[in-house]
Amino acid sequence: MTKRPPIPVLPCYDDLAASETFAWDMLVDGVRDRRADFHTPTIATIDLNGAPSLRTIVLRACDADARQLRFHTDTRSNKIKEIETNPSGAMHLYDRDKKIQIRLQTRLSFADAATTTAAWDRTQAMSRECYQVTLPPGQQIATPQEAQFDPLTTQDGWDHFQPVIATIEKLEWLYLAAKGHRRALFDYSNGTVTRSWLIP
Repeated sequence: MTKRPPIPVLPCYDDLAASETFAWDMLVDGVRDRRADFHTPTIATIDLNGAPSLRTIVLRACDADARQLRFHTDTRSNKIKEIETNPSGAMHLYDRDKKIQIRLQTRLSFADAATTTAAWDRTQAMSRECYQVTLPPGQQIATPQEAQFDPLTTQDGWDHFQPVIATIEKLEWLYLAAKGHRRALFDYSNGTVTRSWLIP
């Protein structure tokens, strides 16, 4: 049985600044490539009982300069009240092939009117259908057939469309390498950037 050759380490392996750049490049790529593992991160909010609430979202935009990500939700979803009550959020992303985990501490807010309109104009028809359902997401129903979709009464879904902005306050990087793991923290919370290695 032949032994697999070792997987070469990434060029950013021992470079703190390069690791940060690599992380942001992966987030940007997660928006562009729907097959990328970073395209569908897990986000956590705090529900109205103070418990963490997890769900998978689709990454729709990444502004590395502003350190912001964007995803979309329904105006009637539980996330809306959760964000209004407590804007703190967290995201988890993992790339299986690269063996890279990123954890994000974020502050969540609702996009302004101009951003919402621009995002809607770029939303494909199949995605708009998600917002055309006549009952609120998560509402109990007796049968699946009770979930009805009506583009006329929902303005094609526009009535229930809400982009959310996740401003990243901290980014934690973990690179699982056979040569030895690398972990780092990039803190943006005080208006400046603090970079530090961590024990993996």
